[in-house]
Amino acid sequence: MTVASSRKPSAGDDRPPGERLLSAAEQLFGERSYRRTSVADICATAGIATGSFYAHYRSKADIFAAVVRRINADLRAAIGAAMEQAPDNQRARERASFRAFFDTLSERPWIDRIVRESEFVDPGLFREYYERLARGYARGVRHAQLAGEVDSNYDPEVIAYLYTGIGNFIGMRWADWTAGSQVPADVLEDVLNVLGHGLPPQPPA
Repeated sequence: MTVASSRKPSAGDDRPPGERLLSAAEQLFGERSYRRTSVADICATAGIATGSFYAHYRSKADIFAAVVRRINADLRAAIGAAMEQAPDNQRARERASFRAFFDTLSERPWIDRIVRESEFVDPGLFREYYERLARGYARGVRHAQLAGEVDSNYDPEVIAYLYTGIGNFIGMRWADWTAGSQVPADVLEDVLNVLGHGLPPQPPA
């Protein structure tokens, strides 16, 4: 999918300068990549003088780390809010969390590209990103195990990384690579059915 071209901020953008810089950086890192984006590009898109950048961020690497951490925080917040509204059972929580994850990727389909690039820009940041996601998922799995909804023989961390991998690749395939940027409902149903039932053999006709 092609990300919209760079644009100047609207004249009515009254967000604090640091927030405008962060949003501009996310837009440009997703559109052009980290390597092909400069501090001057970020400042021009944010409508802020280049010299003012360093009052908010130390370097391009610093604002890149802030972008990746904001993506992580936004995803975790969206998933947490969705789960609070979901019925109190594991299948409903899984449905709500995957839907929130996929919807966030649909709104900002470039964020997965930014996270993938972080592995090469700052490997420690890349690892931090996934560890934070997985910790939250593992807590949810442990809660379901204590409630008798998930087999307690499973390691919650293993399941957490399964969720992470499924979410990333399903989201990339449908939210980033497909026109419309939506993960269809039937794709989500297949994901949930595999989680709930595994891959049993086809019953005899």
